[in-house]
Amino acid sequence: MSEQYFSIGEVLALLSEEFPDVTISKIRFLESQGLIAPERTSSGYRKFTRPGIDRLRFILREQKDNFLPLRVIRDRLEGETSDGFLRPEDVTDPSMPRGIRVPSAGHPTNRPAAERASTAQPNVSPSPKKRAERLTRSDLLEVTGVDAAMLVALEKMKFVRPIVVGSESYFDETDRDIVHLAGRLASFGIDPRLLVAWRLSAEREADVFEPLVQSALSGRGGDTRNDAMKLLDDLIALGEELRTALLRNVTKGLRSEG
Repeated sequence: MSEQYFSIGEVLALLSEEFPDVTISKIRFLESQGLIAPERTSSGYRKFTRPGIDRLRFILREQKDNFLPLRVIRDRLEGETSDGFLRPEDVTDPSMPRGIRVPSAGHPTNRPAAERASTAQPNVSPSPKKRAERLTRSDLLEVTGVDAAMLVALEKMKFVRPIVVGSESYFDETDRDIVHLAGRLASFGIDPRLLVAWRLSAEREADVFEPLVQSALSGRGGDTRNDAMKLLDDLIALGEELRTALLRNVTKGLRSEG
C-alpha cells in the first residue's frame, strides 16, 4: 500500500486540538533544528507521513507536558529505544539518569501535567493570549494547497485582505481558513466566483451584529471589551447554527429525491 502524505495544513489541523499554539513557524523551527525532516513535493512544499506526524506530536508533547529543552528531546529521540520514542514507563526528567523506570505514581513525571505545572510554578500568571500568526504568501499557498492564481482571484474578490508591509503581503489565520475552505469547495467543482454570495451574506450579518457589539463596548465596567467580544463570539456561533439549519431545511428536497 502506498504511503499516505499530509500537507502542513492538514498536520496543523490534526495537532491543533492537543497543541493549539502550534504554528507553521514552530514546525519550520523544529525542522531547522533537525528534529523533524518532512519530505518535499516537486514544488517544494512539505509533506508529512504518519510516522513523521507522530514524531512531531512526541516533540510537542515533551515540550508541553515535561518542559524539556530541545537538546534533551533530541537525545531521547536518538536514544536507546528501537523506534526512537520513549516507552510509557521511561522517566523524561533530564536531571535523572537514562533508562530508569518511574518508581511510583507520585513521581513528578508520572503526575498529570497540570499538577506538575502548578507544583513547580505556583505563582505563575496565566499565559498571555497567543499572538496572531502572520503568514507570507508562500506560507499561505503551502498550508492551504491552493495555487497562486486562485489566491489572486480570492484577493480580487475581497475574500481575503492581506496586510502589506513593504513589498510583502501578510495573511492571518482567518485568511488561511477562508482560502482553505474555498480550495476545498473548488475541488468539488464550485468556482470561487460563485462564493461571492457567501461573502455578501457574511457582510450583511456583520451589519446586524455591529450595533449590538458597539452598544456593549460603550457600556461601563472594567470588563467591557471582554464582554463585548464574548457577545460577538456568541452571535457568530448562533449565526453559524442558524445558517446550517436553514441550509438543511432548503435542501430537504435534494435528500428526499435520493
